Amino acid sequence: MVIINLMYFGSVMDATGKPAEKVESPETISELNENLHTRYPGLAAISYRYSVNRKLVTENQQLFNGDEIALLPPFAGG
Repeated sequence: MVIINLMYFGSVMDATGKPAEKVESPETISELNENLHTRYPGLAAISYRYSVNRKLVTENQQLFNGDEIALLPPFAGG
């Protein structure tokens, strides 16, 4: 079984109601996204990107046991 660590920030954390969780992982970011939208329907209205092990990735990124995935909403820097 593959377990990944999810971390939620900003409006994504508001939609999930938690800052982080460990979940059984699907094979790709795309499949993870589908699963999360089913569990947290409010995510569909939010713009965010995925980071895997601190690197921004596309939806075809494969996931492995112990990966750290962050859902990052847009942010402004200064």
